[in-house]
Amino acid sequence: MKTLKACLSINIAGFFLAILLVSGCAPGGVLKNLAPIQPLENLPPEVVLDESNPKQFKIPPRGPILSITQEDVTVAISYWRRADLDRKYNRGNTASPFFETEALHQGEKTDVFYIKITNNNPQPIVYRVKGTRDIPAEIIDQGDNRYGALNYEDLKHRLTFMSRIGGLYVKNGLAVARQILIEKQIGDPEKGIATGASIEGFIPFQQTKHNTETLEVIIPLEIKPPPGTAARYKRLRFKFPFTHSKGVRLAQPAPIRY
Repeated sequence: MKTLKACLSINIAGFFLAILLVSGCAPGGVLKNLAPIQPLENLPPEVVLDESNPKQFKIPPRGPILSITQEDVTVAISYWRRADLDRKYNRGNTASPFFETEALHQGEKTDVFYIKITNNNPQPIVYRVKGTRDIPAEIIDQGDNRYGALNYEDLKHRLTFMSRIGGLYVKNGLAVARQILIEKQIGDPEKGIATGASIEGFIPFQQTKHNTETLEVIIPLEIKPPPGTAARYKRLRFKFPFTHSKGVRLAQPAPIRY
C-alpha cells in the first residue's frame, strides 16, 4: 500500500531529478539508468502505489507497481524500459520480442508494461489486448495523442521486417513472445478470466512522443453477465497515470545483445 514514507521518498527523488534536469547537471550515467516513464507523484485516491508486494508478479518488476481495484477486479501494472528488456530477452541467438534499433521512427518503437489482472468478481472477466468493443487499450498523453496496444501479430510483423535481425533470432524471439505476452496467457478471451483466477504478462504500446509530459495507460475490461439473464456486459476502465521525461528518454543506452 502507498505509505506516507513512500510518498515522501518519491516526491524528494522527483524533486532532485527535476533540479538536475533543469540545470543540465545530471550526468548521462545517472539518466541512462532511470526509466523515462514513472508513476505520477500525486496519485488519485483509487490508484495505489504498491511497494509491499513486488513478488506478486511471476516476472519481478524493474520499477514501481500501480494497482486499481474496481468491482472486485484488480489490475496491477509496472513499466519496463527497453534496456531492462534487452538484458532479460535480447540474449544469444534470441531477439527480444520488443527489439528495436535507434534508426526506427518513434511510431515504430514501443513502450512496454507488465500487467496482472486478478478477478474476485462472481462473474468471469473478459480481457482483449486491443480493448473492448467500445474502449480501446491505449496510452493517452496530455495532448490527447493516442498510442494503441500491440498484439503478437504486430510484434511478429515488426521483427520480420527489421533489417538487422532475421532467421533464428526472430523465430526464437517469437517463441519467447508466446510465453510472456499477456494475450497468450488467456486462451479463449470470450470465456473470460474465472472467479479467483488471474493472468499476467507483458503488453506493448506504440511509443509516446518525446514531448509527452503526462500520460494515462487505459486497460478496459468487461464483466460477463450471469448466464440465463438479459443483462449486458459491464465495462470497466482502468486508468493509470504516469509522467514522461524527454531527457531520460534521450539518455537511454543503445540496444545491446547479451
